[in-house]
Amino acid sequence: MSLAMPSIVGALACQKNSFLKTLQTVVMSCKEYEALSPSKEKQGKKNAQAKEKLYAVEFKDTVLFPEGGGQPSDTGAIILPNETAIEVQQVLRQGLKAVHVVPQPVEIGTNVTLKVDWDRRIDIMQQHTGQHLISAVFDTYDLETLSWSMGDMINYIELPKKVDDDILEEVSQKVNDLILQAIPITVTTPDEHGGEIDTSHIPDDYDLSKGIIRIVKIGDLDANPCCGTHLTSTSQVQGVSFLHQANIRGGHSRLHFVCGSRVSKLLTSYHKILKDTSGSSLSCSIEEVSQKVSDLNMNYKKSQSRESSLLKELAKIRADEVFNIFKNKTATLATEYRSDNSAEYLTLFQKELLTLINGNKDSGVNLTDSCTIVLINGDYKSGTGGMVKIMGPRAEEIQGELKKLLSNLKGGGKGASFQGKITRYEKGELESVLRYLESESN
Repeated sequence: MSLAMPSIVGALACQKNSFLKTLQTVVMSCKEYEALSPSKEKQGKKNAQAKEKLYAVEFKDTVLFPEGGGQPSDTGAIILPNETAIEVQQVLRQGLKAVHVVPQPVEIGTNVTLKVDWDRRIDIMQQHTGQHLISAVFDTYDLETLSWSMGDMINYIELPKKVDDDILEEVSQKVNDLILQAIPITVTTPDEHGGEIDTSHIPDDYDLSKGIIRIVKIGDLDANPCCGTHLTSTSQVQGVSFLHQANIRGGHSRLHFVCGSRVSKLLTSYHKILKDTSGSSLSCSIEEVSQKVSDLNMNYKKSQSRESSLLKELAKIRADEVFNIFKNKTATLATEYRSDNSAEYLTLFQKELLTLINGNKDSGVNLTDSCTIVLINGDYKSGTGGMVKIMGPRAEEIQGELKKLLSNLKGGGKGASFQGKITRYEKGELESVLRYLESESN
């Protein structure tokens, strides 16, 4: 049975008519699917799917767009003559071919109906056409779109610099005005493409001598090569909303945006979050959230400042007590323990103690050959572990004992110093350590 050559990417049914939802066609090729040069990140996923065989199917023509041009692939279904539906998980471009990835083989020569996931298609077209429109308006401000990305909800374009808020507002207004004007969007495929057509973004594996360059035109406003599926009027974009900017390498900026039905979806989602937060967490109206959060943030900073002051005061009091214990020779080993695993308090305590020792040279207190201090924090219940620091002549002896008592102690040091991290306390370990240190202090 001789089958005609399949349509090439650039002249697929979905590209000729982006509003076509189904297509009757025939299977031209079916073979076991092997991913091309999977990245290390995707290798794990591939191994996880090793038991599930996938197949690469090529049709005479397709209504499902293959991933490319910054646009995700369509998904959909293959409807067999017996009305069995096979899920199309992904469509890939391999050179000039559109390859459909499916979970089961389909016999070559089978007449089938391809059906696109229309909700996904129209959403993708709104984002992609919206991006063309946004970029066209930014071009009038000499702000070239360097790249773009379509997310599951939020998209972004990369611009050469951060855009001032007043310019953003202008561009937003112009874009949405152009949407209301219902400007026709057309696709042309010139027989010859000369120097006036920018082909620099055409993939290297797309054979221009055999392929087709598609020019997407938005009225007289914009004309750019693009392989993707697009709307037929700016009115179908429905609306565009700019979100936030993020500074990236080289002073460039990523401007995040949504188009079409995503505008209302995102608004609804954000409103729910805001409503839930204002009601359950802040006990205020939505309009008062900004001021409430500002007040809470100010109070939080004040609380942090008070806590730091109190910790410093406590550290000084405890350092005085320990210094006097050493000075009066009540003990030559002391332990300073705190249950939270923040290093802030122990650092303050150490600083205060060393200040006292260095400022009272004639006291006979030193951490070289007379006194030993053990700093330790954390607890079992939190599951976050802690730290330990030993300074003094008994450092080597004590760290040896602690390593016996703490199964998750890692660290090192030599002579009169040891510092370690406890990744986690096992049940009963901390109590054993504190009992041991107390017994050695007496």
